[in-house]
Amino acid sequence: MKKLNEQTKFNIFSFVSTFARSLIEIFISLYLFKNGYSIKQVLVFYFFVNLFAIPLSYLFVKIGEKTKYIYVMIIGLIAFVLVQILLRNIVYSNFYLMFIALIYSIYRRGYWIARRFYITTVMPTKKTSGLFSIILVLSQIASILAGYVGSVIFSKDNIALLTIISSALLFLSIIPLFNIKYVNTTKKIDLRSNLRKYNKSNYLIFSVYELNNLLTFIFPLYTAVYIENSYSLAGNLNAITNIAIIIFIIFYGKLLDKNGNYVVISTMLVLLCSIFKLSITNYFVLLVYFVEGIVNKMQNQSINKIYFENRADMDLTHYNLIYQVVECSVRAIATIPLLFISDIKLMIIVVMFIIFLMLIAYIYSTKKSQLKDK
Repeated sequence: MKKLNEQTKFNIFSFVSTFARSLIEIFISLYLFKNGYSIKQVLVFYFFVNLFAIPLSYLFVKIGEKTKYIYVMIIGLIAFVLVQILLRNIVYSNFYLMFIALIYSIYRRGYWIARRFYITTVMPTKKTSGLFSIILVLSQIASILAGYVGSVIFSKDNIALLTIISSALLFLSIIPLFNIKYVNTTKKIDLRSNLRKYNKSNYLIFSVYELNNLLTFIFPLYTAVYIENSYSLAGNLNAITNIAIIIFIIFYGKLLDKNGNYVVISTMLVLLCSIFKLSITNYFVLLVYFVEGIVNKMQNQSINKIYFENRADMDLTHYNLIYQVVECSVRAIATIPLLFISDIKLMIIVVMFIIFLMLIAYIYSTKKSQLKDK
């Protein structure tokens, strides 16, 4: 029998783990909201998840380098099981919410630091869009299926069943990772000096991407307030967005390898879709989510192209760690002003405005860099 190559092993892991995670993760903000926590408290939860993640990122990269990244992944998965148990037994308490945030942060750092290490290991540095498209299609299919299954089970308030299914699949998903060749990338972590030499334009565009993820966290709450407070609608919106993503990937997945990068135009289109989502309070919003899925994935692939093709300038350990620090810091800092705003629409507008300013700064930075090179 022909052995599976490294990329196929990662694809299997990606599909199964995305399905298992999405059963729960898609609905976390809505679940907290439906169980008595206010929108502001849910944002406090999000803030602390990302604040805790900054030192955890350094810790887990250190563990990965001293041992193996598969152990970092296992720590993350154990934490995710604990998160599900905590959600199942949820009580209304600020301390309890902070404790969930801590355990959830341990899960996210463990999972994503290890995942990004493995994907960076198996991905080439050039012509990345076609291969990354395969990974994305598998992830989106898994997310669609999980959104439907999760919404049905959440609606029946049977988190115990979700915990069993999700936990079993998560631990099965990492089996292929044991057979991916481990690369010891560095012996000493020097975050400060590597932060200084990192491309400044990359900081800006990665920040734009993370702010877009903040919008993704907030919009289910907005939908619950202004359209319908149900798990089924959240699952349907997730499905529509991911179907659009798959359509884009199938027809245009390799476009970036041939015709450059569409990060600026795609970000502008994402902002435009967000404006439409704020303007529509009926089921026509489903159409907007479909269009947004297409432009959102164009943005995602454009930014991931920058991520994968620039990694050759730095060892994998520092490259992975810097991205994690930027990701968590941007999300945490951007959440702070939202805590002083009571209207969720205004929260979204503020985030959109910051994204726009960041995009302008990115355009200026890249133009300045191009002129310097000439």
